[in-house]
Amino acid sequence: MDIRLTTLPSGLRIVTANLPGFDSAAVAAFVDSGSRNETEGENGIAHFLEHMAFKGTTSRTALDIAREVENLGSNMNAFTSQSMTAYFVTGLAPTIEKSVAIIGDVLTASVFDEAEIATEKGVILQEISRSFDNPGNLAYNGFGSIAYPDQALGRSILGPPDMIRAMTRDHFASFVDRFYVARNIVVVGAGAIEHTAFAQMVEKYFAGLPNRPSVPDEAPARWVGGYNRAGSNKFEQVTALIGWNSVPETDERVHAHSLLATAIGGGMSSPLFQEVREKRGLVYSVSGSHDSGVDFGEMLLYAGTTPDKLDEVIKVSCGVFRDAMLAIGPEDLARAKNRELVALATIKERPFGLARFLASGLFDHGRIVAPDERKRAVEAVTTDDVIEAATMIFKTNPAIALVGPVPDTDYVGLIKAEMGAA
Repeated sequence: MDIRLTTLPSGLRIVTANLPGFDSAAVAAFVDSGSRNETEGENGIAHFLEHMAFKGTTSRTALDIAREVENLGSNMNAFTSQSMTAYFVTGLAPTIEKSVAIIGDVLTASVFDEAEIATEKGVILQEISRSFDNPGNLAYNGFGSIAYPDQALGRSILGPPDMIRAMTRDHFASFVDRFYVARNIVVVGAGAIEHTAFAQMVEKYFAGLPNRPSVPDEAPARWVGGYNRAGSNKFEQVTALIGWNSVPETDERVHAHSLLATAIGGGMSSPLFQEVREKRGLVYSVSGSHDSGVDFGEMLLYAGTTPDKLDEVIKVSCGVFRDAMLAIGPEDLARAKNRELVALATIKERPFGLARFLASGLFDHGRIVAPDERKRAVEAVTTDDVIEAATMIFKTNPAIALVGPVPDTDYVGLIKAEMGAA
C-alpha cells in the first residue's frame, strides 16, 4: 500500500492510498467540521447541509447528480458526525475523474434552492421522528446532554424539529462560508488510484473552494457527567448507556483505553457478556466500547433489559468494570488486541474505510497515520497500561442515560457505590 499526501497552495490536502490488485476506488471529501461546530441557534445545520449538497448545483440538478453516479454503477453517500462531514462516491477505477468532478461540484457550487430546502425539511423531520422511535438513539442523545452540558458536542446531530423548521438559505450560506474552505478539507482517493493524476483532478474540480487563512476554533470538550432519565411506557425495555471520562485520540494512552473497553465488553467471550447474559440471562444485548475524538474520550457501557432487572444489570455490570481496576487477564488483553489488529487489517481492504481512517488521522494528529503505525501502538500496550487506564477512568464522574419505563431509583448513587467498592 502506497500512501501519499499533497498540499495545494490553498491549503487543500489531497491523500491517495494505492491498493494493488483493486479494480475499484473510493473518492471522498472530508470536511473538518460537524455538529460540534454549530452555534446553539443552528443545531442541526451541519447534517441538513449534508443532505442539501446533493440537491443541485449551478450545473447539475439533483436528478442529474443521481443519474450520473448510478449510470456508472457507482454508489454515492454522505454522513455527518460530531466532528466531521463526508461526501463520497465508490466505483470502478475508470470512473474516478467523474467522481471527483461530482463531489467537487457539490462542495463548490451547490445552490441551496429554497424550494429544495422546504422539501428536504420534511425528509429531515421524518429522520428525526424515526430516531425518536429508537431507544438507543434517545439514550445517546440524553447521554450527550449530561456528559457535555451546554456544549455543541453534547447536542443532537440531527437537531431539534423546531430549529429544522426555522432554517433558511442564510443558515446554509453562513455555515459554508465559515467551514467549507480549502484548508479545512481533505480529499482522499483509495483503491486503484495513481497519485499525480488524482491530485491534478482534485486541483481542477475543487478550484472553487475559498482560500482563507483559517476557520473558527471549536470550544474544547468539557466532561461533566450526571443523570438523564427519559421515562416512557412506549418501550418494553429500559435502555441504559453509562459512560466515564477517558482520554482523547491525541493522547498516547488512547490505545490502552480502547483495549480496556474491548477486553471488558467486546464480543461474546468478554467478561461483561459472559457474566450479564450467559451466566445470569439478564439481557439480550450488553457491550462495552470506547469512543474518542481530538479532545474527548469516553468509556461506555450499553445494555437493554426489563425494568425489574435494571438494578441487577447495573450492579453486575459495574462489578465487572470495577474488577478491571484490579486485574485484566492476559487472555482478555490478547483477545482485545487481536480484535483491533483484525479491524486494522481489514481497513486496508475497504477503500472508503481506509479513506476515512486517513482523513481522521490528518484532522486529529495533523499528519498521516497509517494502519501499520496504529498496529504497532496497539501491540505495544501492556497489561499494566490497561489496568492503569481502568484505575483512571472509573474514578471519574459517570454520565448515565436511561430510556424507557425507568424505576424511581438513585442510579447515580448506585453506580458510584458499586464502582467505589474496589
